[in-house]
Amino acid sequence: MVFVTGATGLLGSHLLYHLVEGGQQVCALRRETSRLDGAHHVFLQYPEGEQAWKKVNWVTGNVLEKETLASVVQRVECVYHCAAVVSFAGQDKNGLLDINLKGTENVAQLCRKYKVRLCYVSSIAALGDARHEKEIVNEDTPIILETIRSVYSQSKIAAENIVWQQVRKGLEVVIVNPSIILGAGHWGRSSSQLFLTVSKGMPFYTDGVCGYVDVRDVCKAMIILAEDKHIEGERFVINGGNYSYKELFTSIARVSGHRPPFLEMKPWMTSLAWRSLAVWGKITGRQPAFTKETARSSHHKSYYSSAKFLARYPDFSFCSLEETVRHISRYKS
Repeated sequence: MVFVTGATGLLGSHLLYHLVEGGQQVCALRRETSRLDGAHHVFLQYPEGEQAWKKVNWVTGNVLEKETLASVVQRVECVYHCAAVVSFAGQDKNGLLDINLKGTENVAQLCRKYKVRLCYVSSIAALGDARHEKEIVNEDTPIILETIRSVYSQSKIAAENIVWQQVRKGLEVVIVNPSIILGAGHWGRSSSQLFLTVSKGMPFYTDGVCGYVDVRDVCKAMIILAEDKHIEGERFVINGGNYSYKELFTSIARVSGHRPPFLEMKPWMTSLAWRSLAVWGKITGRQPAFTKETARSSHHKSYYSSAKFLARYPDFSFCSLEETVRHISRYKS
């Protein structure tokens, strides 16, 4: 049996299906307030999804409740730790620190205690920094301490450090660092929210570049790595490709039947935009989706490499951006 935290999120939901489809007995963690309709909708994208859905064993709790976690961890062979708060808003700092740090510490300690293998989902946000624009970031790229980082990035770096501390004490772990995950489901959240916004027509783009990966590829890679007992205490970048925001928005616009973006937003424009939205957010009481952090990152040019993973598994093939966008578009309604 395997255990999945963050099971109601985008990655966790897709991972549940792939595990069940692969013949695993799956125990999934859900918070008491979590709704399951988003995860259920994800299953329905796949063949025999309804039948697979019925095979998931749900446990109510959260990663901050160590006793609940312990009651499950001691009964499984592997834990897939997907639970995390993804936010670039400063006001979410406490939630980030609780879930991303304390939650990860609880899971890692219990896996070490009960000698259970851990597949930990980190992020490219925890990787090092390119020293020049065209440098490709991988598992060994060093972190530049003076680099300006988001609260989310800081939390993922700190969480990885917690995991490595447990490794030195005997934890058996493999860490995955996926780039921006694109996938169908959980509309209104993170990358799915971005897809919906752009699919309605977006004339603007910025000059940034980042890595993207299909959620289905992340799931497959995680399972391969978790089941490969020859791998222990290693991290792997999982990245399908590096694309500019213009390329991403153009692909989404084409499958959605809208005109591709044609107006480039300069840094001064995005700076004005996030400030205006921040003021409007204070007036309306709503947290803006476009913040100071997202404005800054929208102009970064970051390139990532999955060469280490592909060297070990040369038959693995990542979905192209076009394949991913077409799949998401098929299920966005």
